[in-house]
Amino acid sequence: MVEDKKFEVAVIGGGPAGMSAAVNVKIRNKDVVIFESQELGGKILTAPHVDNYLGFYDVNGRELVNNFVAHINKLEVEVIEEKIVQIYSMGDYFALTTNQESYKAEKIILATGVNNQAQIDGEADFLGKGVSYCATCDGQLFRDKEVVVIGYSEKSIEEVNYLSELATTYFIPQYDGEFVELNSEVEVIKDKPQEIKGDNLVNELILENNSLEVEGIFILRPTVPTDEIISGLELEGNFIKINEKFETNFEGVYAAGDCVGAPLQVAKAIGDGQVAALNSVKK
Repeated sequence: MVEDKKFEVAVIGGGPAGMSAAVNVKIRNKDVVIFESQELGGKILTAPHVDNYLGFYDVNGRELVNNFVAHINKLEVEVIEEKIVQIYSMGDYFALTTNQESYKAEKIILATGVNNQAQIDGEADFLGKGVSYCATCDGQLFRDKEVVVIGYSEKSIEEVNYLSELATTYFIPQYDGEFVELNSEVEVIKDKPQEIKGDNLVNELILENNSLEVEGIFILRPTVPTDEIISGLELEGNFIKINEKFETNFEGVYAAGDCVGAPLQVAKAIGDGQVAALNSVKK
């Protein structure tokens, strides 16, 4: 049996806070990895102008991110382009699962950006009762049933195709695309999800213009809600609760950047990443 790859520190999220954390762990000679399923940089990528980051006057977001990425590449920081869907404490280490693989880490730094909480009515209520954030993880539970995938990026396609080999699959994309790589048996429905209904288990998805009777609903966003990644993670409003050392309520789990609160600025995120990193390597 192949042993899960283990890191000293795993950083969840590849925005400014995550890249800063990884750099500061790396220069302490620790084995670090960034997990990021989307393009490195986060929402700063789309900023037309950044005028308040010291040393980089009147640059756009992509120019700034290119410098960040060059820095982590120079230090040979490993980046795994997979979405973390769950993290479990195993006592002396953490088990991390993605859509494809499993990993281990001694410490975790959450740098997931503004917390993506459940956005569809009924989503949180039926999580684990027909609602899932990972087709690869839970698809086998719905073999020969009817399921729907609500996808928020092109990376949904692979999981939709996988499900279509197991179950009757509907796809409701929440982004513009051609869907040329989609299996022919998948029915594409262009509509907006409004509410998830059921008794003890999911049995219906209400759309803006229609409804579907299904037994499984897979919601594939670029990131999983932070408090679903780690069950029991303590929040303050929409933000992860931390102390002055950027520790969460789980020993060995730190958080940094927009996910811990305002101001939602790149300079603050980078500083957060550094402080969280330095504290994570002290113990």
